[in-house]
Amino acid sequence: MPEIIIAGAGLGSLTPEVREAVSRAEVVCCSSRFLKLIPDGKRVIDLKNFAQAFSGIAQESGQVVILVSGDPGLYSLLPLVKRRFPRENITVLPGISSLQTLCARACESWSDAVILSGHGRSLRAGKFLNLVERNRLVVLFCDKNNSPQWACRKLLPLSGVDVVIGENLGSDSERVLFGRPDDFVNHESPELSLMLIRNNSPFVPENFHPRDSEFLRAPGIVMTNESVRSVILARLSLRKDSILWDIGAGTGSISVSAGLEFPECEIHAVEHKKEAAALIARNAEKFRLHNIEIHNGRALEVIAGLPEPSHVFIGGSDGELAGIIEHVRFIHNRVRVVAACVTLETFSKACELLRDFANFEAVQILAASSKPLTPDATMMKANNPVMLLTGDTQ
Repeated sequence: MPEIIIAGAGLGSLTPEVREAVSRAEVVCCSSRFLKLIPDGKRVIDLKNFAQAFSGIAQESGQVVILVSGDPGLYSLLPLVKRRFPRENITVLPGISSLQTLCARACESWSDAVILSGHGRSLRAGKFLNLVERNRLVVLFCDKNNSPQWACRKLLPLSGVDVVIGENLGSDSERVLFGRPDDFVNHESPELSLMLIRNNSPFVPENFHPRDSEFLRAPGIVMTNESVRSVILARLSLRKDSILWDIGAGTGSISVSAGLEFPECEIHAVEHKKEAAALIARNAEKFRLHNIEIHNGRALEVIAGLPEPSHVFIGGSDGELAGIIEHVRFIHNRVRVVAACVTLETFSKACELLRDFANFEAVQILAASSKPLTPDATMMKANNPVMLLTGDTQ
């Protein structure tokens, strides 16, 4: 088994420690752009294909240096190498990252920065905008798809935001550009660019669980009571990387509450009434949420084209409950399902459909709120009971 050193090549220049490790190594594994840093005559394994490179490394018995760009601990190969080789055989030598370099050029501290990578990765615009709204500094590693131009176009609706773009950092053609998003909507940057997005007045929600009175309402559009809403969110057990379907979203109160607590979550609000879909959009805008996608149409038609969820809340089905649950049942990944019922008939049918789900459970929520009766007396006014059914597929 080889002794593996994962070394950061920084922006194309090696630290003395990394240079010494490269000179001692029997083999260096790197991409073609770092060949100029390798001494003549040194054996090289091409890092273009990770699987093939790791197979070649596994056949070595001496010291192997894996040379990676930037810092090995920042969106680099370290997690993959640790999964493939024993931890005790791995040493890490840091390099100077492009993040450190651009922050230095901008005279910016990054101790409170949120770091995102759109380099060869999927990056949802909603997640990106939510994080910019809520943080003083966001760092974005770019590529040709998630480019500075793409980011600046997405940032246009936000106020009080400025950007710093680093191009070809550490090279003779380095450029550092300062401005506002609208300065760069037509600017084309090199593929390996980096951005700092600075928000001069981050939005901090006053409450992750808004009161009913904070939502915009409209006649005839149902909203889940805040006491019941809290239980629903607890039973959903969302994570920051969850994909939630909110079916029969009504005013959007579940989507909004989920989005406030988990701004990185991907939320799809499904509602067949046009006026309700428009109301959801207004509530999402009021709470400055960008990670709620609104789909106006019949549930079974809409969900056929949505990304597979990790969580599903069914607040209303308009006669399509059986079809929705059957659709969810055959999703490949494990899905957490919570269904709310207000009539005994719907409750009976939902029990029949969900009873064979893992961790099946039913609970009835009976809530009452205080209401002034006279200047000297207060009574408790009961809300309609709601039955919640919970279960997991697979």
